[in-house]
Amino acid sequence: MKATTPIILLILVLLPVGLWAGSGSVGKLCTPEGDWRILFSDQGLTISSKRVQGSRVLAFRASGMMEAPIGQIMEVMRRLEIVDEWMPDIREKFSLEIVSDVEVITYSTNRLPFPFSDRELILHNSLRLDRERNYIVLDMVSLNDYDYPVKKGAVRAVMKCGEMMVRPAGARKTEVALLLYVDPKGAIPAWLVNWAQRRMPYNFLKALEKKAAVTDFEVRPVFRQLLDDLAALSEK
Repeated sequence: MKATTPIILLILVLLPVGLWAGSGSVGKLCTPEGDWRILFSDQGLTISSKRVQGSRVLAFRASGMMEAPIGQIMEVMRRLEIVDEWMPDIREKFSLEIVSDVEVITYSTNRLPFPFSDRELILHNSLRLDRERNYIVLDMVSLNDYDYPVKKGAVRAVMKCGEMMVRPAGARKTEVALLLYVDPKGAIPAWLVNWAQRRMPYNFLKALEKKAAVTDFEVRPVFRQLLDDLAALSEK
């Protein structure tokens, strides 16, 4: 039984995204620069938070090492049919539009404890090679204008920024940096949102690590090509 963490709105799915349909670009919001405050470190991951101008909701970042091979991490995240086997607090998740193996639009609903309503997200996810930073990068951002009705009893949250950077650090280790800025919307006080979401990136990555450490999926060709291209960059 997975422990329920209030407001786990995170959600990778897989995988460059353009702008958040609101104020500001993903590139400006998803940045490791700025005044990050370390909250805690545990089992190879360090969790930090940062205030975002004009918002009482904090951005959160997790960085460190995962004890799982990068190819399996990529495959586990891409296979939506197995999300209920590992993803914390997920009620359902499925694709609305599959553009390619590295670009997917997804719908997901996350459980929240009573008296709060479940939160749903519609995300544009895309995977790319960042040649400047030498990482494979998963970009995630909400599509606020996507034509899909809000389900009865749910509140549509907004992922204003989501970025996960990964690269191999050995045969079965992966270096990771995950940055999230999620507004759950609805009638939840900002202090409670921040308190609950502080463990969100940690819980997600540890659940992903546990699953990817034991899977043996065939890594699809487009993922292998990204890994080969990343390795070539590292050799330069």
